[in-house]
Amino acid sequence: MPKNIPKSMQDVTDQWLIDNISAHPDFANDRITSVNREPVGEGIGQVGEFNRVMVETESAQKISLFLKLRAPVEGMHAVALRYKMYEKEVRFYTELAQQMSVRTPKVFYADYDPATENIALLLEFMDGWHSPDQITGASHTQTVAAIKQLANINAPYWNRTQELPWLPTTQTDYLQQTIGDMQACRDIFFQRFENDVPITKADFHQIIEAWPAILDGLSEGNLTLTHYDYRVENLFFSGDESEVAVIDWQLIAAIRAGWDLAYLIGTNIPTDQRRDNEQHYIDLYLQQMQEQGVHYSEADLRQDMKWALLGLCSIAVIGGANFDASNARSFELFRTISVRLFETIADHSALSVIN
Repeated sequence: MPKNIPKSMQDVTDQWLIDNISAHPDFANDRITSVNREPVGEGIGQVGEFNRVMVETESAQKISLFLKLRAPVEGMHAVALRYKMYEKEVRFYTELAQQMSVRTPKVFYADYDPATENIALLLEFMDGWHSPDQITGASHTQTVAAIKQLANINAPYWNRTQELPWLPTTQTDYLQQTIGDMQACRDIFFQRFENDVPITKADFHQIIEAWPAILDGLSEGNLTLTHYDYRVENLFFSGDESEVAVIDWQLIAAIRAGWDLAYLIGTNIPTDQRRDNEQHYIDLYLQQMQEQGVHYSEADLRQDMKWALLGLCSIAVIGGANFDASNARSFELFRTISVRLFETIADHSALSVIN
C-alpha cells in the first residue's frame, strides 16, 4: 500500500501534516487546530527540502517542527539514493535514536518509501539553539562540548557494528566508488586550491593513488558507529552552550575509530586553536570513552586518526571539486576545510601509514 509521502513541499497538505503529527503521543490529548509553514534553509546546499511547521493546539500550545523532504534537485536526489542517505537517516531516527544517549531533535514522524524514493521527517525545531559557522570555526568551549557529546555516538557500538548490518563500511560497494571519484576530482580540486593548501602536488597525488589502501585501512581495527559528518554546522548548541544536539544522520557508517574526532578538530576549528589544545581534546575524548566502558589507548587513537585524516580527503577533494565555484561562501568553506585538513595531516605525519 502506498505510504503517501509527499515528493515536494507543493504536495504537502494541511491534512497530511495534521494526520501525521497527531499520531505522536505529545498530541494525543491536545488536538491540533491549525498548521502553517514557511521555507527555511534555502541555499544551504544540504540534501533535502525544508520547511518550518508552526502547530497550534486546542490548549493554545504553539509548537514549531522541522519538515524535511527529498532533495528537490534531481542531481542531489540521485546522490542521496546512491549513498542510501534517506534510508540511513530514517533508520537512525526510528531504530537507534531512542537507544542512545546522544541528544538529537525529537522525532514526530519519519518514513521513507523506496518505491517512490520519497522521504519525510518531522522533527523538533531547535528554537533558541544555534550552530557555529564552520569557516569561523567552533570556539574552545564549543569544541569541548562537542567532544563530550561525541562519546555518546562512538561508544555504544564499539566493535559491535555487525549488529547493524545496514551500516556501510568503507568496503561497501557505494563507498568503494569513491576510488573513481577521487581520480576524477583530483585535478579540478588541485587547480582550485593549489595556491592555498599546504601539501605538495606529489604528496597529494600519493593520497589519491593510495585511495584503495586507505579504504582498506578504514575498514580495519576498532570499528564503531560514526556520524561521518560531525562538523559544527550539524551541531546545535543550547543558549549557554552546555548542551549539544546532533543533526543530519544521512552519512552514518561503521568506520575505524577516530574519524569523527579527526573531522571535528581537523577541519572545524582554527589550526592555532587545535595546536594549542589538541592534547586536551584527545585526553577529554579518551576520558569520555573510558567513562562509557571503552578502553582506548592514546597510541591507538593517534594511529586511527592518521587513517581518518587521509580518509577525510574525500570530503575536501570530492566536495571541493564539485561545488559551484561562483558561490563565494562555498569556495571559502572548502578552502578553509582543505587548508585545515592538510595542516592537520602534516602535524600528525598521517602520510606515514601509506608510505
